[in-house]
Amino acid sequence: MIASVPPSRKSASHRCYLLFALSVAFVSTCGWSQAQLGTVFGTVTDPTGAVIPGANVTVSGVGNGLKRDALTDMKGQYQVMGLPTGKYVVRIEKEGFQTEIREGIAISAAAAIAVNSTLHVGRVPQQVTASADVPTIDSTTSTVSGAISERSLTELPLNDRDLFKAAMLEPGVAPTPSTAPSLLSNGKTGQVSINGMRPSWTNVLIDGMDANDPVFGFSPAGASGLFLGLDELAELRVLTQTFNADYGKNGGGVIEAITKSGSNQLHGALFESHRDATLDAKNYFDLASRPIPQFVRNQFAASIEGPLVHDRTFFFVSYEGFREVQESTAIATVPDGLAHQGLLPSASDPNACHP
Repeated sequence: MIASVPPSRKSASHRCYLLFALSVAFVSTCGWSQAQLGTVFGTVTDPTGAVIPGANVTVSGVGNGLKRDALTDMKGQYQVMGLPTGKYVVRIEKEGFQTEIREGIAISAAAAIAVNSTLHVGRVPQQVTASADVPTIDSTTSTVSGAISERSLTELPLNDRDLFKAAMLEPGVAPTPSTAPSLLSNGKTGQVSINGMRPSWTNVLIDGMDANDPVFGFSPAGASGLFLGLDELAELRVLTQTFNADYGKNGGGVIEAITKSGSNQLHGALFESHRDATLDAKNYFDLASRPIPQFVRNQFAASIEGPLVHDRTFFFVSYEGFREVQESTAIATVPDGLAHQGLLPSASDPNACHP
């Protein structure tokens, strides 16, 4: 027996699927890999150096309402995990002591930042605010890595505005243009080698997810032959040596991109990057009697971000376009008019062929 579903039930199920898809699309932070989330830890002491157990530590995100709480243990130590990339404020308080607030703490992908504190005795409620940036030095692992900030990604004049051009800003990352391109790269982009390793050994991640060519594992790219979208990234991190097993798969190096996720403030951005052949010089094969071959490239993007629910759900939408017109010079040497008459000159005749 075959039972039919009433139209009302079908429409209700379709609405459920739509709401589920929107939830997955907008609430991307919940799906981040654990390897992408940062940690703040430290020890709380008094001016004599004695540890302070039971102190309340609150880590708050700037602009997104994220909060994590912890208590110091009997050794005065605390640890707050699961922090997405961004700026944070750490508030440390204990009854009978002055409250200390540490601002300007930048958490990058998979970083573990030490924020130690010394609380001074104070009966009247007081607080001390330290606005100096805390050095983002991860002393908990031996991983050799470098991070390229959002400002560098959006403001540096990178050729092609390609992700791998940005990765080459880090020491140990070099282009390998002789390497065969990926099947998904349209034959235009080269690969990168990290510390001399094979390009196919580089693992590319986006928010912790695999973004490699599924066929041969080479670096991915779009129809333009480039990995576009730097305006959508909050950070680009390159791990070159001794990274831990959380990343898995390839052993040559890791390039991980962290996307933006929006905030409580509504922001938008526009940009246009233009290149042409006006100031170009002719290459070896360009004919002196001909003008410089045409070359016009336009890259442009628009983005907008803001809150859907204040302090809870945010959105970030971006589009980047790539338009390129390029001419190239090709020279072929063919037999002259005598060949059409069956008169084939000797190979030693310098006038035998004319371009």
